[in-house]
Amino acid sequence: MFEQLDKPEKRPQVSVAMSLGIFAAYMVGAFGSILLLIFLGDLPFGIQITTVVSYTYFAFWYIFFPTRGMERKYDFRSEAVQREISRLLIIHFAFLTLVLCGETFLFKIKPRLPAYWLTEYGSDHTPLYVIVSIVAVVLVFFSEVLISRRILSRSVKKDESQSPSEWGGLTG
Repeated sequence: MFEQLDKPEKRPQVSVAMSLGIFAAYMVGAFGSILLLIFLGDLPFGIQITTVVSYTYFAFWYIFFPTRGMERKYDFRSEAVQREISRLLIIHFAFLTLVLCGETFLFKIKPRLPAYWLTEYGSDHTPLYVIVSIVAVVLVFFSEVLISRRILSRSVKKDESQSPSEWGGLTG
């Protein structure tokens, strides 16, 4: 905290080209997720397979590339990022397991829910079951993203503080 008083942290600049590229990647992921759901939705475990692929795709983009409010990009070639990959994979599998267990639980209790959870009502015409499902997955997803980005941020800052700045600190 006090080190920020001396020099404010520089915010990384995100170019228009990078923003458009990331937007295109999000659109490809959304379109691909919809296609997967259409083709696999009626198969046994089709929704779970779609969830795994879509969740992993979007988690990758949100963790490693700049987004609104989180403008830092993490490069895979960086040693600091490579050191954390195994930890990030473990975290991803844990959160993905949580999402799949929650999804399975919601599928299991769906027949036992009251009718007002499953029927359209009000002005938005969205069943409460769908709203609860989406909110739960979004909360889990952004928890994973924030935890993973925090780990990467700490690792990169630790690396930057340990390495001499432009080798100017070495005397020969």
